[in-house]
Amino acid sequence: MIPSDDEEVDYSEMHMASNRKGRKAGGWQMMGFDQTVYKGIEKKGYMQPTPIQRKTIPTILDGRDVVAMSRTGSGKTAAFVIPMLQKLKRRDPVGVRALLIAPARELAMQTFKVIKELGRFTGLRCAVLVGGDSIEDQFAVIHENPDIIVATPGRLMHVIVEMNLRLSHIEYVVFDEADRLFEMGFEQQLIETMKRIPESRQTLLFSATLPKMLVDFAKAGLSHPVLIRLDVDEKISDKLSMVFCTCRADEKLAALVWLCRKAEVEDKQTVVFCATMKHVEYVVGILNRAGIDVAFLYSQLDATARKMNIASFREKKTKILVVTDVAARGVDIPLLDMAINLHFPAKAKLFVHRVGRVARAGRTGTAISLVAPDEIPYLCDLFLFFGKPMKFAGANDAYDENVTLIGRVPPSIVSLESDFLTAIHDNNEDMKDLRHKATNAMCKFTKTRPPPSAESARRTKDELRAKILESSVHPFLKVKGDAENQSILNQLSNYKSRATIFELQRSEKKEGAKVMRDKRLAHQGHIEEVSTLKAREQAKITEAQRPVSDIAPELADDDLLTATFGAVITPAGPQEKPKPKKNREEERRREKQEHFISYLPSDHHAEQQLSVDKRDFAREAANAVVEICGDDDRALRQPQGNQKRWDRKLKRYVGASGEEPGAKKVRTEDGTWVPATFKSGRYERWKQNSKIGYKKDDEEGDAEMARDDDNPNDVRKFNPKPKRYGKQATAPGGPPSELKSKDQILKARVKKERLESYQQYRQKENFKRKVTSFKKNAQKKRK
Repeated sequence: MIPSDDEEVDYSEMHMASNRKGRKAGGWQMMGFDQTVYKGIEKKGYMQPTPIQRKTIPTILDGRDVVAMSRTGSGKTAAFVIPMLQKLKRRDPVGVRALLIAPARELAMQTFKVIKELGRFTGLRCAVLVGGDSIEDQFAVIHENPDIIVATPGRLMHVIVEMNLRLSHIEYVVFDEADRLFEMGFEQQLIETMKRIPESRQTLLFSATLPKMLVDFAKAGLSHPVLIRLDVDEKISDKLSMVFCTCRADEKLAALVWLCRKAEVEDKQTVVFCATMKHVEYVVGILNRAGIDVAFLYSQLDATARKMNIASFREKKTKILVVTDVAARGVDIPLLDMAINLHFPAKAKLFVHRVGRVARAGRTGTAISLVAPDEIPYLCDLFLFFGKPMKFAGANDAYDENVTLIGRVPPSIVSLESDFLTAIHDNNEDMKDLRHKATNAMCKFTKTRPPPSAESARRTKDELRAKILESSVHPFLKVKGDAENQSILNQLSNYKSRATIFELQRSEKKEGAKVMRDKRLAHQGHIEEVSTLKAREQAKITEAQRPVSDIAPELADDDLLTATFGAVITPAGPQEKPKPKKNREEERRREKQEHFISYLPSDHHAEQQLSVDKRDFAREAANAVVEICGDDDRALRQPQGNQKRWDRKLKRYVGASGEEPGAKKVRTEDGTWVPATFKSGRYERWKQNSKIGYKKDDEEGDAEMARDDDNPNDVRKFNPKPKRYGKQATAPGGPPSELKSKDQILKARVKKERLESYQQYRQKENFKRKVTSFKKNAQKKRK
């Protein structure tokens, strides 16, 4: 029976009932997906939707624009891929209907892989446009009219301008890792792309971190969006154990080698983050000589080598992966157990992106950070970002995954690995060269990384350095026998001689010894007074931090009084228990919280780290490398701020805009100026060589059989489907055979031989002419 127009059939309820047969209620079965989509979800192995998927998928299916926030590893990719497959349903050759934009090549490839796996039963075609691949092959892919395009902004813009695409059939647009798209300076590409997409589109923004102010993303064209924020207060997984170990800068490599040996023995997938490309090469050389197989990534690495190293690590052929922040962007490595920060990140947001790769999908993990003395202010900024107090390890503390402690690296580990590091440098000139390059790169890195906040720098100078020196070895790194050694070392480090150098050799004839004794007697009273005052202030602070219940004595209850005394005489009326004596400092603190407003919001530090400056995206894009800190010399030496450049026409120095000086631009049909490299004519040459045309979105007809009317040799103007006979006959619509016949090969050889014979003849003639000319000149000189 065919339903009438007045009767609307709710197919989602029918799919829901079909999917629930023989299964428990709840989960994917209750969302009403088509059978093809639900079958792909089952084949992928997704048992239950994650919280971000439960919140976003119903809203997306309702057609609303969504801004979704959730921490890394919470299932954001499936949250926008699954509803996209549900909305597109089946193959439609009309043109591209969904566009997914990712900031990095690796992230785009991972999203493309997820779409292929989840949509294997839908028949939808998906294409990926990323840099590094042949653009001619991507032209051919666009001519096949895929339903879905996954692309990076730069290559997408290049293809759009070259082919003059309209993208008038797009219904679904996704910005994955939206904050990184704007930070990396892709604003121009996004604006030009969005101009070609209909306003009736559905736009989604997904990211691990976003600021509260959504004005920065208004250019993406959202219409009454729904904001979904999950796990914003936690910022990282609650199953992630964070370990912070302080040590000198020259002790980091020894601690890293020890940690990598431990990770390899325990069979843990570990990622090591370094500051620059030179440090990656240096660390890889050390670990290889330590007998540890490692893979590595940095920005200048060849694309083929990147794929091989990532595949080796994913297949668990190697347990250690050494990367830089620039190279690690978008690399999704599942089932990661440990992350080690050899160089502490300068931004709390960068720390979240690093350690967010660990403890995914309900698994536990560990993030270890080696902190040098000059990195302590950044550590303070991180704890302000998380809103947690800084706790230092004590002598009797045991390792607890749920407690974040700051401790020291044990000297036994450093002394054990220092001998190994000395040996490999003494016997190898390559290691000395790598160490020299890494040292020079570190000098440039420290100059270009963003400074810490003034509050953290002041706090580090006033109190944190002293507390770190007093802290004990971190429980995570404790080794048997370290307690006794540490006790002796602490006594030596805390020893302070009461006598000066003038008093070491006591003699009445020494004038210096007599002066120091008199000076000590004169100042002894003042020194004792200052020490007593400091002790009282510390006691007040300690007393104020104690809760009132600890200060007041515990009161006996009525049952205890009745059991102890035979008779209890109380006054008439209800009995009131005596109130404990209030602490004055506690009262003042409570009054301050109740009656006074702070000049900063409670989450000021967190939002300051997550904010995206909207004043000048071009200038901020040039400075964004400093925040992430490039891993090679060229990235570290990029111009910062408004530097002057020499203008050859004006014959004077002018202020450089955020763009590359002297960059040529061309105007598109919409009037937008884009770099001239985007319109290089490669598409026209490819189209001419391929002997095909391309149908515009507003033209009628089949795009796959579009004719090139400008080409006089195109026989399809008169015969749309030319017949082929004999050996050149192929399947309908297939390409012609590229194999040459015997006659064609013979003809080519004869032509080549004639050309070579003619060239030899011309060489002989030229040689004779030069000899004759030489003889004539010689005869003239003799006369």
